[in-house]
Amino acid sequence: MKQHTLLHIAAIITLGLSACSKQLDEVNPNTKIAYSQINKNNLPLLINGAKLALTNNNSFYSYYGLQDIMSDDFQSLSYTTYESNNIASNDNTLGPVYKQPYQCIANANIAIRYAQQFPGDSSISAALGEALLLRAFSYMLLTESFGDVVIVNGGEDPKNRPARNPVAEVNQLIETDLKNAIDQLPVYTNALSASKQSAQLLLARFYLNRGRNDEALTMANNVISAGKFTLQSNFADIFKSSVNSPEAVYKINETSISTFYGLPNLYGQGGTGQAGFGNTFADSNLVKSYEPADIRRSYFVRTKGASILDSVYFLSKFPQELTPSYVICRYSEAFLIVAEANARKGTVDVTTYNQLRSARNASTVNNADFATPAAFLAAIEQERRREFIGERLRWSDMQRFGKINTWLQSFGQPITHVLMPLPSREFFINPNLSQNADYSK
Repeated sequence: MKQHTLLHIAAIITLGLSACSKQLDEVNPNTKIAYSQINKNNLPLLINGAKLALTNNNSFYSYYGLQDIMSDDFQSLSYTTYESNNIASNDNTLGPVYKQPYQCIANANIAIRYAQQFPGDSSISAALGEALLLRAFSYMLLTESFGDVVIVNGGEDPKNRPARNPVAEVNQLIETDLKNAIDQLPVYTNALSASKQSAQLLLARFYLNRGRNDEALTMANNVISAGKFTLQSNFADIFKSSVNSPEAVYKINETSISTFYGLPNLYGQGGTGQAGFGNTFADSNLVKSYEPADIRRSYFVRTKGASILDSVYFLSKFPQELTPSYVICRYSEAFLIVAEANARKGTVDVTTYNQLRSARNASTVNNADFATPAAFLAAIEQERRREFIGERLRWSDMQRFGKINTWLQSFGQPITHVLMPLPSREFFINPNLSQNADYSK
């Protein structure tokens, strides 16, 4: 167990105002057409291009899990500076953490700009809603990693070199986008398309992390009461790209590439026929906290890794597929948000906590088992670790549960290292940027 910044504005305008090709869902179009040639029929392709921007060059897995490696859920011999919470600003892995969300935002901005010309047009409301959701999610990725970031609306002067917007301003944009997405999006039919429920669940997460528990409770309960999802025993299906699992609320698939990419590559044990570096492994105490019959317990493999002499636990719940899949939000999160929001409001109510544990074949509890809401919150925190390991939620959880400062100090790092440094290359592009505290440019 372990003891933007900004893309070059000109590049954004290239992606944005001229934005497309004969195949608008290509991230790097080779035949550009004018913004005026975007129409209602090809708008969904532009939305797909925004999704592909997040996963461009099959890079999503390489930055999706970095905060989990920084946390107490994993140890890694491959990402040592993240493991030690002391990231160098010139680290090659850091670039996509910053760059890819902004590429998604650039495409989403174009779609939003186009769709807003036709207020009330139901034929494009779903596309507008998904663009709003993707922009909000991208800014969530950026602020969680870097804190203050530049808000890009599209159409900026390419000679302008803006400073970073305060987190409060970015959070306001995220909240507004998700609220507007809820109004525009249809109810859930398929996890590969954004839905009203996916925007509600992301907003519930956003509110929970801001301490706005009443609002988090409302949004999470809306997802549960929609009647569109079910907790199921076939846990592995949630993470399969080709299965429309009733637990996956929203997911993004990469382009088909190789079975040796995606999250199995980050967390896998490696070896013959197996994806993975074999150098990033789960906290053994966490793995041992699963009850023997818990279906989630079987998704760990105890073996030796590439450079590890002792047997350790590798996470195997992400399947090796030609099309790697990333579940952005899933149904079980709503159940634990309800339990946590109630506890933070002073009420111990184990109903949704038990519903999730029953679905995972784990034992249930009674309200009387917890002397205080704080005791129940400790159980919820541990349940979130068991449920969401490897899904990029632990770092925010450690902050919300008051664990982050002690964790950073145990590595001899300042508490400001809760954030990553801005990539050093960004300061050559925009000299008006400032670096995060206790990092060098």
